[in-house]
Amino acid sequence: MNATKDTQNGQKEPKDRLAFDKTDRISLLVLMGVIGAIVVARTVILPIAGWIAGDPIVLPFLSPINVPQLDAAGVDYTLGTYGVQLADPSTGQRLLDLIPGIFSAALVICGVLVFRRFMRDIGAGVPFAPGQVTRLRILGGLLIVGSPVAFFARFSFDGALVGSIDRGGLDPVIALDLPWTHMVLGLVAALLAEAFKVGARLTEDVEGLI
Repeated sequence: MNATKDTQNGQKEPKDRLAFDKTDRISLLVLMGVIGAIVVARTVILPIAGWIAGDPIVLPFLSPINVPQLDAAGVDYTLGTYGVQLADPSTGQRLLDLIPGIFSAALVICGVLVFRRFMRDIGAGVPFAPGQVTRLRILGGLLIVGSPVAFFARFSFDGALVGSIDRGGLDPVIALDLPWTHMVLGLVAALLAEAFKVGARLTEDVEGLI
């Protein structure tokens, strides 16, 4: 990669080293692919491997902590998160544990593929090509709608599985922690879609004048 480029006067103009070039695009796509592979492995492959090996299903469980010594000392403490095991689960329980992971993996794979198409047009020098606005809207929809759906699916299915376990008298606590970061990123993608829509319209107007 040359560090300079020729100007109209034949002088060398320093190249912007912070510009988003081909190397950056390839690195970003590789990173997205690695993230997708990790999500698929964690949400689909590992549960299936545990199913084959006959391992118990480990489920998150939130419950109040009761420590009389701390109560007597007036120490404030929060809820406790446990990993409870569902031993010898049935096929139906295995599927309940697996379905949210498959849905999450499908969301990530779809997002990576759409993002790859989006970056391909940017790399080709046509960032406002037809379809870019739609791709950004799809990414926004996956983040704004898909992420909460995946969260509630995991929350509901885990709750159903925990309900079938003898918890030894521990009372569960419901705590909703929505994927706010994903939803905010989805709003950013939706706003970018509107900006790209304006850019595409301006590009069409300029091409019509030439």
